Amino acid sequence: MNRGKIHQRKTEDMTEDSEYKTRHNKIDVFLKAGGWNVNDPSKVIVEVDTKNSDFQKHYYKTVKETLNDPNADQKAYADYLLLDKYGSPLAIIEAKKSSKDPIIGQKQAEGYADDIERQTGKDVFVFLSNGYEIWFWNRAFENPRMIKGFHSREALERIKYQNNNRKPFIEVPIKKEIVDRDYQLEAIKRITEGLDRGKRKFLIVHATGTGKTRTAMALIDVLLRSNRAQKVLFLADRKALKDQAYDDGFLTFFPNELKNRISSKVIKKNCRLFVSTIQTFMECYQEFSVGDFDVIVSDECHRSIYNKWKDVFTYFDAIEIGLTATPSDMIEKDTFRFFDCRNNIPTHVYTYEDAIKDKWLVPFEIYKTQTHFKIAGVKAADIPSDVLRELLESGVEPEDINFEGTDIEKKVAVIGTNEAIGFTQ
Repeated sequence: MNRGKIHQRKTEDMTEDSEYKTRHNKIDVFLKAGGWNVNDPSKVIVEVDTKNSDFQKHYYKTVKETLNDPNADQKAYADYLLLDKYGSPLAIIEAKKSSKDPIIGQKQAEGYADDIERQTGKDVFVFLSNGYEIWFWNRAFENPRMIKGFHSREALERIKYQNNNRKPFIEVPIKKEIVDRDYQLEAIKRITEGLDRGKRKFLIVHATGTGKTRTAMALIDVLLRSNRAQKVLFLADRKALKDQAYDDGFLTFFPNELKNRISSKVIKKNCRLFVSTIQTFMECYQEFSVGDFDVIVSDECHRSIYNKWKDVFTYFDAIEIGLTATPSDMIEKDTFRFFDCRNNIPTHVYTYEDAIKDKWLVPFEIYKTQTHFKIAGVKAADIPSDVLRELLESGVEPEDINFEGTDIEKKVAVIGTNEAIGFTQ
């Protein structure tokens, strides 16, 4: 921001669409939601002069101090400077009024970041915003990307640690005690290669029974040991899958890591590994900052990324890894689009036919059986009185409570049906 820009701001402050109004009414609000109080100088410095401040000594000069200073020949004002817990520069924010594309401030923000790096020898993160869009730039490693809010101080410090301590994937071998099958190793290799190219979304399509969860655990292990991730969330759409990920995955392969089964009432944010059903997580996800997870793994992702559940995945600025057993030709295009799969091609595919050929699976046989309700259907008289009362109170007409056996598990669920069928097999 040059001196002319400041004089211009004085004349536009009272207009409907001004940078000042954007900052005060929108950006400041987003910052507060991320834990940044613009009135707390231990966290945020507003309009800091990147040419005349002493960043090593934490002496931050603002526009009020240098605008009319005759000894300050060069001036450059970053709209916001975010500080780490030691008071050192952590990130800068370049603001534009709402009618402008925030990306036009990228070159300007880069100049401020360069000023800081010349003094400290350290890079800072860059945010670009017009109050409606927020872009995050970890410029040493990634291109700018749009996000839903500002990262918290803790999240930025975690990403900074990863920047400074990341290891090449070639130095972090996949643990064979977790996975040792060729297709599993290949899937992990494709993801790590994609991460090195700057990709952040991946879709793994592996047939049921071929070890998707173990593949995910081996990948998580690599990301943790390479310092590419420190906070991982595993989401499932069913309790059984959630428990499998926790009991057979996290407890088995990460016994020394802090873990949390998230419930809407119990959230331990100091953990590194989290597991939850998507239904439960929908109730509490906004208690987290947008940057609180480095990686989100979504099991049976083709069911989880739609409708209201999609808000969870678009809220967080995290690496997204989708797992599904649904064959590629049956996956909807929106799933491919969400995981940035070009030409509807997943990151890695291992089909049921491949698993049969490689003798990791045996061909299944269809076993036909029927329960009483599969044969007779369900009528109002078969429904427990408390459930029937709830249905009637919700507006269901008595004559509509008449389900054929073919409607079981399609229009109505009968408790015990799946268990009974499984027992007969």
